[in-house]
Formats: sequence, structure tokens, C-alpha cells
Amino acid sequence: MSRYGMGLIVTVLVVAAAAAHSGLSSNMTVDSAKSAVPEFSDEERGRIFDGVMRISDAPVTEMVAPEVADSLPEEVPMQDLPSDIIREIPLVRGHKFVKFDDRILVVSSASRLVVAMIPRYKLLP
Repeated sequence: MSRYGMGLIVTVLVVAAAAAHSGLSSNMTVDSAKSAVPEFSDEERGRIFDGVMRISDAPVTEMVAPEVADSLPEEVPMQDLPSDIIREIPLVRGHKFVKFDDRILVVSSASRLVVAMIPRYKLLP
């Protein structure tokens, strides 16, 4: 086997071992420049939306919302997700939310990386 082929196999094994060690599930992807990013189903996104919208006193952030995979500026406060949402959707553990006028962002608590954007207007079935 060529040196290139062997290097590729070693790289795949290292990435697989790192993913297993970090607890990544099949519902997560790894962005090469960022960290593990959860992939929420439409049902999970709807459940997160409903749970956040029930928090009547959650502040609405008055700035231009960053895009998915961008970092949330330090001056923007993040809010805790409701505990029932965390129990129902384990992928949100370690994440918080930011409510904007037209969307909700799910943000990694540790890196402040925006991992999901959920419009405040529900999608039609």
C-alpha cells in the first residue's frame, strides 16, 4: 500500500476515534474549522421553537443576527434553554439560545458558535 493510502487510513481512524471519544452521535457533524454541530430534525426544531416561545420574559436582542457557524459577539447575552427541552432533546445539552425579532439562535455555551437558526414563523406542515 502506498504511503498516501496508509496516511489516509490513519487519518480516518484518528477522526473516528476522536469522534467516539468525544461522544459524537450520528446526529452531529464535524465542521473542519469548528467543533461538533448538532443537526436538529424539523420536529426537534419545532419543539425548541415552542419551548423558547413559552418563555414570555426572554429578552429580544436588538442587533443583526449572526449566521449559522458564526460566533455570537461577547456582548450578546445568551439564555438557558428550558430544562424540559434539554430532557427531550439531549443534543441541546451544552447550548443556550438568543431570541431575535425574527429568529431564535441555538448557540454553543462554550464556544458561542451559532449552531442552528430557527425562524420565529413556523413552517407549514
